[in-house]
Amino acid sequence: MANEACRHDWTIVDLQNGYLVTEGCTRCGRRASFFTLKDQPHLDTYMEGGHRWRFLASAQSTRFNLQCAKCGIKVELKNVIGLMLCTECAEDCDVLKLKDESEGGSTWIYVALCSDPMHENGVCVSDEEIRVLEEYFNGNIKSPGKRVRFAPCIRWKSVDVCQGDVIADVGMKEIY
Repeated sequence: MANEACRHDWTIVDLQNGYLVTEGCTRCGRRASFFTLKDQPHLDTYMEGGHRWRFLASAQSTRFNLQCAKCGIKVELKNVIGLMLCTECAEDCDVLKLKDESEGGSTWIYVALCSDPMHENGVCVSDEEIRVLEEYFNGNIKSPGKRVRFAPCIRWKSVDVCQGDVIADVGMKEIY
């Protein structure tokens, strides 16, 4: 729980550079993603329970936590395995609505990715994780009117439809 009296000054801690890997079950069509530090993704098809998992894609990614430089509170982004800049959506994608709600073209929309892109358990990136990501990324934007918004991947139409660029470097905040 964040310290309510502090106007947080978030900094990245516990940074890990690695890869976001997505696999698909050839039997039921389920998708699963995970973060790994290994630079060689596991390409062999394997059985796990009733699923026959096959490698679909990977991208460089980063994982990190945020800590306030003023009060020291730390928020672990345990459900976030990657951040994706939304570049193209289906017309009925809920993430696209964030773009429509934003003023002009000065808002960049990111999707915070969790390990279950189909959300069969209803679990995704938490509201608190989204809030601190927005506070961090909007904290020192130098361009007037520029804004960054995040959506949990539970709001996207589909892992198979939505497209974007996965953020993969530590200077990700410097683009603003």
